[in-house]
Amino acid sequence: MEGLVYFSPLLDYVAEVTAPGEFLLVDVGCSGGIDRQWRRLGRRLEAVGIDPNAAEIERLAAREKNSRITYVNALAAIAPEHPFAHERQGRPDWDRHPWPRLATPEYMELHEKRRGAKSASAARAANPQTASIVVPEYLKDRGAKSLDFLKIDVDGKDFDILHSFDQMLSDMGVLGVGLEVNFFGSACETDNTFHNMDRFLKARGFELFVLTTRRYATSALPSRFTVGPGPTEMGRILQGDAMYARDLGSGAYDDFANSISADKILNLTAIFAAFNLPDCAAEVALRFRSALAAQFDVDRMLDLLTAQAEGRIFGKTSYQAYMGRFAQHPEQFLGTKNPFTRLGRVLRKEYLKLRGRRQLARIERDGI
Repeated sequence: MEGLVYFSPLLDYVAEVTAPGEFLLVDVGCSGGIDRQWRRLGRRLEAVGIDPNAAEIERLAAREKNSRITYVNALAAIAPEHPFAHERQGRPDWDRHPWPRLATPEYMELHEKRRGAKSASAARAANPQTASIVVPEYLKDRGAKSLDFLKIDVDGKDFDILHSFDQMLSDMGVLGVGLEVNFFGSACETDNTFHNMDRFLKARGFELFVLTTRRYATSALPSRFTVGPGPTEMGRILQGDAMYARDLGSGAYDDFANSISADKILNLTAIFAAFNLPDCAAEVALRFRSALAAQFDVDRMLDLLTAQAEGRIFGKTSYQAYMGRFAQHPEQFLGTKNPFTRLGRVLRKEYLKLRGRRQLARIERDGI
């Protein structure tokens, strides 16, 4: 999922001070594996990946060294008796889909013809049908009582799966939801579109914190692909990734905040930090300092979040000093057009990304 970062010192602290399995991640459409950045949570992380591709699930399970991460070969679906399933019956997942007019599928078709390969759709049709599950019911049968982050990316039935979690978002205290969203579609309320997902989640106490966009050029004038045969450098905004979370720092959701444990509040700060929102994590830590302080070092958490905000490479940083600098010299926080300063920031960001990826490689190798 887009938006996650490799440099997040708070996650390392959370991994140090925790009991196993206190953070549950569910990844619906886990082809390629769960996002690596979550592994910084160490033993705190428990994850379930669900995907209908049997070969991919077998590959992921074979290489997985962490016993708290499991993969399930199943097709996520909505219960047929669910009101949304009745409302959507007979309708496509979306209207006004421009896919047949885009350069990406044309490239894939040309490439497949040149290789003499079977098309992706034909390959899928040749695969046997996978058993379907309603993910919230699966989690209940598994004994899960709390869910921290839900990610859905299945290229079609995403909105159905999100609706299947309707009541469970509250019952399991879900803190964050990551989705692939579509910016095309009709005004129909059952379309798998960004505007419908946004309305659904905001009605259930979530706010949008991160939104990325991907462009796709039409076949009338193809553009260079950014990565492989997929998004392009120019073209219409077609899809993106969205991250929604509980905005507990606002004070508008104190009823929910009072119903969850300090561990869940810590998990929310970790979600914000993982998505490069150390400011939002700090806001939550400050607002719930008394609840957190009984188990966790809030001052250290704030210092680590400040290090992320600064992109600190060497030495220690202080939240108090950082805030004092803002109060006394706010002009230091203004942007700059100086190319050397901007280049330095880019290089520092790339260095921290590389360092984070190397650390994650060690974590994966050790099965932590």
